[in-house]
Amino acid sequence: MKFEINQIVEVVDGKPVVLSTEIRVLTPSDDLYSLARDCIEEHDDYEFIQRNQYSGYRIKNNKRRRYTIVLIPQQDRLIICSQIKTDTISKLFPYLWETAITSVEELHDFFATWNNPSGIQNAKLKIKN
Repeated sequence: MKFEINQIVEVVDGKPVVLSTEIRVLTPSDDLYSLARDCIEEHDDYEFIQRNQYSGYRIKNNKRRRYTIVLIPQQDRLIICSQIKTDTISKLFPYLWETAITSVEELHDFFATWNNPSGIQNAKLKIKN
């Protein structure tokens, strides 16, 4: 189990004083979401857009302004909408396909395919949707 801990600290007379502490249990999709963002942000050519229900990435300075990859965290999985063809077309982004990720291994398989531009069009992921 993983936790996220946020503290607000004030320095009084040169000593730190904790004003508040917030502890949140991270769900599996939180962890997958963070790992996915790290994988995408290794590439400098993507622009991050945060929305209420999802996070989208698009290529910087692209005139079409369409998302290239979208991350949608859910309670027990991470939905990734991308150009990698699967059996499910995204309802939110009809030009992208959905992949449901439930484990770190599936996430690594996804990004191994996603990082290989020549393989995206012919890829058939071994991930169950």
